[in-house]
Amino acid sequence: MTMQRPRGTRDFLPEETEKRGRAKKAMQDVLERWGYREVATPTFEHLELFTIKSGASVIEEIYSFKDKGGRDLALRPELTAPVMRMYVSELQNSPKPQRLWYFGNCFRYERPQKGRFREFWQMGAELIGGARPDSEAEAIALAEGMLASVGVAGDIHVGYLGLIRSLLSKIDVQHRSSVMRMIDKKERAALAALLEDIGCSHLGLLGLIDLKGKQALDRAAEIVRDMGAGRAAPVDASLASAPVASPAAGRSSARQGRAVEAELRLEEFQETVDLLEAYGIDFTIDFEIVRGLEYYSGTVFEIYAEGLGAQRQICGGGTYELASLFGGKETSSTGFGLGFDRIMEIVQMEVSRRSPVFLAFTPDVKVQAAKIAGKLRKSVPLVMDVMGRGLGAQLKAAAGAGAEFVVIVGKDELDAGKLTFRDMAGGGQESLALPEIEVRLKEHFQGL
Repeated sequence: MTMQRPRGTRDFLPEETEKRGRAKKAMQDVLERWGYREVATPTFEHLELFTIKSGASVIEEIYSFKDKGGRDLALRPELTAPVMRMYVSELQNSPKPQRLWYFGNCFRYERPQKGRFREFWQMGAELIGGARPDSEAEAIALAEGMLASVGVAGDIHVGYLGLIRSLLSKIDVQHRSSVMRMIDKKERAALAALLEDIGCSHLGLLGLIDLKGKQALDRAAEIVRDMGAGRAAPVDASLASAPVASPAAGRSSARQGRAVEAELRLEEFQETVDLLEAYGIDFTIDFEIVRGLEYYSGTVFEIYAEGLGAQRQICGGGTYELASLFGGKETSSTGFGLGFDRIMEIVQMEVSRRSPVFLAFTPDVKVQAAKIAGKLRKSVPLVMDVMGRGLGAQLKAAAGAGAEFVVIVGKDELDAGKLTFRDMAGGGQESLALPEIEVRLKEHFQGL
């Protein structure tokens, strides 16, 4: 019986593996130019790490198990939580900010479909401890630069949770997560119905998340001004507070307090926007981008790409606070994760495979040929026969593999102190000393 790979996993043949490796290297070069250092974490962690971050419902979506000691463990479904756990354990007292990047396989138990696998690869970065606008602009510009390095032009949408959270402060805690999830999933009808049911349809939330494009920030500022004045905004964004002991004064004080907070948050977001423009980033302000998770607190963003069907998102991130959740000091961080597999579906990268040099030899000089191969491999890719074939069959195999050059070793060559260097493409050959061959091959491969 032929063994099959598990459902939702893939095999990568040499050509695809080489392409993935080159794409990773191109993005790694960008990360290192921005001052980020690579870290790695275990493939499995304590289950609690993920339930604390995402809630108990995440167990249905991940590979969790008990080890032989009865401990609850899980294959990592993402890499932000492990990296922040590592930061709290190992780097919390190191100078800030910490610029870290990672690459690794993750696992989710979900129905496999185009662009979704049970084993997938994530690449990302975390900027831990920086000032929010500066860190947010850097993270978004960094993500854009990584995608550009592999020829992917993403559609960047930037949202801001500060104003939305000001609106949500009027909604009971038990309903806030549902509201955020519905915004994130773009379930507009369900959101409208929920706001109506809980008596919060007057808050203007639906109007706010409709704001997109260059004018979105100006319209959001109008909402804030109306919030402070107690007027109904053009997008129906009244933020009148619940009655208190002194109704008029209480409503006015609470309303103005929320307005001042929202105004300060918008000023912070404006600074992020200004920095993004300074970086030369093309982006769309989109207040519907919320990422749907409670630990996000400031700017959030998502990047989409064409050619992927319904699963267009290739990157997501924002400002969050997780360190205190994992037992550390409260630390604002900004990060993002790139869907490496989705990116590889649309990468426009030519992979020019370097054909190795073949070393062909007669059977009577095999030991000497192996010594020569060892010397040449210190500077160039080289293969030699392991099939026990004669010289003619070796040369035929070299031609079939597309080798550009063949170094021929026989007793006559060794006696003369020169080897035969054959140019397979040009058809010519020369007798050269080994140092001369080394120089010739080095020059060739350095020029590729």
